[in-house]
Amino acid sequence: MGKSNYTYRLKWIITSVLLLEIIFWSAYYLILRVFTSSFSGNNSDHLMFKHPEALKLLLVIVPIVGIYLYSLLKHNRFSNRAGNSALKSLLQPVSSTNSFIKYFLFRNAIVLLILALAQPIYGKKKVAGTSESLELVIALDISNSMNARDISPEVSRLEIAKRALVQLVNNLHGEKIGVTLFANSAFVQLPLTRDYSAAKLFIQEIESGMISSQGTNIAEALEVSTDMFSKEITTKGIILVTDGENHERNPDEILAKIKGAKIQVSVLGIGTTQGGLIPKNPNRLELGYKSDALGKTVVSKLNPSFLSSIAKKGGGKSSISSDEFPNLSELLTQINQMKRTKIDTLEFDIKQERFQIPLFLSLFFWMTFILWSNGYRGIFKRR
Repeated sequence: MGKSNYTYRLKWIITSVLLLEIIFWSAYYLILRVFTSSFSGNNSDHLMFKHPEALKLLLVIVPIVGIYLYSLLKHNRFSNRAGNSALKSLLQPVSSTNSFIKYFLFRNAIVLLILALAQPIYGKKKVAGTSESLELVIALDISNSMNARDISPEVSRLEIAKRALVQLVNNLHGEKIGVTLFANSAFVQLPLTRDYSAAKLFIQEIESGMISSQGTNIAEALEVSTDMFSKEITTKGIILVTDGENHERNPDEILAKIKGAKIQVSVLGIGTTQGGLIPKNPNRLELGYKSDALGKTVVSKLNPSFLSSIAKKGGGKSSISSDEFPNLSELLTQINQMKRTKIDTLEFDIKQERFQIPLFLSLFFWMTFILWSNGYRGIFKRR
């Protein structure tokens, strides 16, 4: 009768273990299938994991199950060889449900600990906060003079200016940026955005032929740039990128209006005071260079004094780049020193981390396992 009763309990335990594992791994597979998109962290309305790769550790359950079942079938063989007291207590078959209870506690303590390591995230909450706002508009000169190659025979002023702007975008952190292009007229190429990838793409596509009417109308460039700003109460700034040649109306009037509107104008000059020739076709230098009405070859020179005057009247500073790879440290310092406008009463959705739940349950299972393993010699001992 005793042997028959033990065999019955053994079969019951093995069946329970296998049934538990089937339910567990079926649920795990379902989570992987249903919430795969959640693992990427893009949808806070569903269960997701901050570190889904940690879930692979759950495979450690397979050998644990195998060892436990093998120990039941082979009685004390593994128990006698186990050096660790906790493992020995786990593997020792007992002629009651005691061994199954200890296995259940041990197994689930490990599972819950792994889930805590994966850091589950579910739901979101709203929190109030503040944000600092800054809007920047780049006004880029794409007139023919920007095709001069006085800085380097390999690249034009315009290409160097584009390098500088990409470098500038790479150093932004949350500021909105827009781009205005100008020659004899001006137009908005890129409205204000925080999409820096799109901004760099637009900048890289800029060519001098995008405006057919040639000249350099800095005043209109400043007007169009000013109109780009939002109506929000934010810090605003214009970065004028040009070689300083101005063939149209004086920008003093618009500069006075801009300063009155508390918009700062900074200037990045591109070129050299020695100047360079302006190619008729920037892509085919063999066609020669532009000449004036008298047939004299035109030399385009950087005008630093004019650029400095614009920056001073616009409340900013002027910096000059005469290098193939521009150093924007001075300009970036100006941007960083611009006082941001703080916007209050903003609400942010914060994802809720739930690792505390499986961590607490894991600790509970571990403590229960330890106490139960020593229970027949301590507080759980039957009397």
